[in-house]
Amino acid sequence: MWVPPAVTYRAIGGPAFLLAWEQQPDRSWWARILWVELGREGCTGRHARVAGTEVAPIAGQDYRTVPRHRVTRRTRPPSDPTDPRDPHHRPNAEERHRIAFERALRRKPDPDF
Repeated sequence: MWVPPAVTYRAIGGPAFLLAWEQQPDRSWWARILWVELGREGCTGRHARVAGTEVAPIAGQDYRTVPRHRVTRRTRPPSDPTDPRDPHHRPNAEERHRIAFERALRRKPDPDF
C-alpha cells in the first residue's frame, strides 16, 4: 500500500498528504492534498487542490514517488467514480431504480423483539 508523503499546508498550519502535483496551462504548479480533521464526531478527511506555494516540504519525506500530471485546457481534472455528485459517474434513473430494487431484495429482515 502506497502512503503519500507529508507536507506542511499553510492554511491549516499542519501536515497534509501530498497526493499529486498538477501543472496548469499557465505552467504554474498546484498540489492535490489530503488532511484529517479531528472533531467531536470523529475524524473527517478533507482534500483540496492548492497552489504549490501553499505547501512546504517536511524533512525526511521522499517526494520522488508523487505523481505529476499536466492539466491541459481540454482535459478535466481526474474524477472520482465513487462520487455520486460527479455527473460523469451518475447512473441514469432506470439504473438507480434497478440498484435500489436489488438492495431491497438483499436486505436482511428487521429484528423482531
